[in-house]
Parts: sequence; structure tokens; C-alpha cells
Amino acid sequence: ALATEIICVLRYRRHHFMAAGIHYQAIADEFMEHSVEEQRHADMIADRIRQLGGAPDFNPQGLMTRGHSQYAEGTSLVDMIKEDLIAERIAIESYLELIRYFGDNDPTSRRMMEEVLAKEEEHADDLSTLLETLDPREPTAPLGTKH
Repeated sequence: ALATEIICVLRYRRHHFMAAGIHYQAIADEFMEHSVEEQRHADMIADRIRQLGGAPDFNPQGLMTRGHSQYAEGTSLVDMIKEDLIAERIAIESYLELIRYFGDNDPTSRRMMEEVLAKEEEHADDLSTLLETLDPREPTAPLGTKH
């Protein structure tokens, strides 16, 4: 879960800067908001790992093998949103599994994951709305070009 959140932070940050560069400031701001929330999730998970006597693994080496989602950059705004939506859906499934796993054996971790899950579902809804708003018949400008 920690690696998944770290990957999401990095992907949303990149998308924030790339979307701002192609004149979609409102969407860029949304990406940054999601990045900040994903960082908060990573911090919560890391703190819980520490509370349970573990050591959170922030080592970038192997991050992709520990996470459930991929780091995809996307070539257009629509691609970026689609990649983020896929990652959110993967995270949602992973967190549902963790919630079932914790059950009544670790209610503190379960409640934390339920809180994270609610935010991930909100992110997925936001991204779905963004995709519906953008006209899929009108291709967006490739990254690095101006509208």
C-alpha cells in the first residue's frame, strides 16, 4: 500500500506540471490536489507501519515491484487522466482486499484503510468526470505543445 501511494504521488506530480504546461491549469490543480492527498495517505500508512513495530520502506529501488499500480506518464491530457483512473481503480481493489484482511483483527488499520479507500473512490469519481468533460473525439494536444 505504501509503495502504491508513493507511485501515485509521483505520477500526479508529473501530470500536474505537464498539464500546466499545456494550458490546463484547472486540471493541473486537480492533479496537485490528488498528489497532496496521496502523500497524506503514504504518511498515514508509514506511521501505522511504525506503530505496529515495522519500518516503512521508502527505498526507490524496487518501488515498482512493491506497488500495485504502474508509473505511466501518458502522452496527452486524456492519456494522463486514463492512466490515473486505472491506478485509482487498482488502488481501490487493493484497499478493499486489505480491509477484508484486517477485518476485526486490526480495527485501527482497517479504519485507516477505509478512510484512504473513500478518498481513492473520490479521486476515481473526479477523474471519470474529467474524462466525460473532455471531448474524446477532439484529440488533446501532445505534451509539450500549446493549444
